[in-house]
Amino acid sequence: MAVDAPIPARASLRSAAVLLALSILIGSVAFTFVKLALEELSPIGLATGRVVASALMFTAIVSFTPTRRHPIPKGERWRVLFCGFGGSAGFHILFNLGQEHVSVAMAAVVMSTMPVMTALGEVLFLGHRLTRAQMAGLALTTAGCTVIGVASGTGAVGGSSPLGLLVIAIATAVWAAVSVVTRGLGPAYDSWWLNTPGTLLGALVMLAIHAPHLGEFGELSLRGWLLVIWLGTASSAFIYFAFARVMTAISATTAMSVSTIVTPLSMLVAWIALDDPPGPVEVVAGAVVIAGVIIVGRREVAPTPLEPAPVP
Repeated sequence: MAVDAPIPARASLRSAAVLLALSILIGSVAFTFVKLALEELSPIGLATGRVVASALMFTAIVSFTPTRRHPIPKGERWRVLFCGFGGSAGFHILFNLGQEHVSVAMAAVVMSTMPVMTALGEVLFLGHRLTRAQMAGLALTTAGCTVIGVASGTGAVGGSSPLGLLVIAIATAVWAAVSVVTRGLGPAYDSWWLNTPGTLLGALVMLAIHAPHLGEFGELSLRGWLLVIWLGTASSAFIYFAFARVMTAISATTAMSVSTIVTPLSMLVAWIALDDPPGPVEVVAGAVVIAGVIIVGRREVAPTPLEPAPVP
């Protein structure tokens, strides 16, 4: 049950930087851990495990700290649900459906547009302003991530169906929309509480969809369970919380752009952990991503007012 609680203070720039750095470090090992987990689970099985573990973590935290909860106004309920549901079940269902019909390379290319989609949403619905330098930085991060995706993809760029590409694009747009809605609602809610209702709903939906195949979890090794728990708690729940908190101090555009540094860092982790060294093209593209992140991060204009704004 929600209780009356004071509106949480916004994150300071220092605490936002710490949370963002932790999220990037956790995210940079996620690709390697996902690859290892998929040796034992199907993609939709892993997604189900992640969402359920994430929902359990959110529930535990808000249950043991009831001051985080407070009533959600009727007019904001669908947006609060969307924050958790869109980032969990919504994204995973669409992404898994799309991946069945597109190459890994093309999926990465489409996903690389997420910062741009986030920027468009923030400009249109939250009145955010972009400088020319920021737009240049966004172009660099998108181009760098696109090149890395094509260069490192395990499938050819061709052979992808238009419908599959459309579904991946919708999944990307959903994640971008979650970022924009979270940015608008963030100052009025505790960042753990904001994600809890929708993620719980997402866990129920994922369990219902995967119900006929839940038996695969019975054959999971201890390592597999640890990977699922880590990916659901640290790589999902904590990162959802961290970004909701970070976006009370900086724009969603900056947060999403800075997070793209996970892509070149993931290559480094894969090289160390999986003996999968990046090629020269990927190294150069990684440097381009880092340059774009620096430009976007240093050129943010004055913070935008953070009162919740209606997002369709």
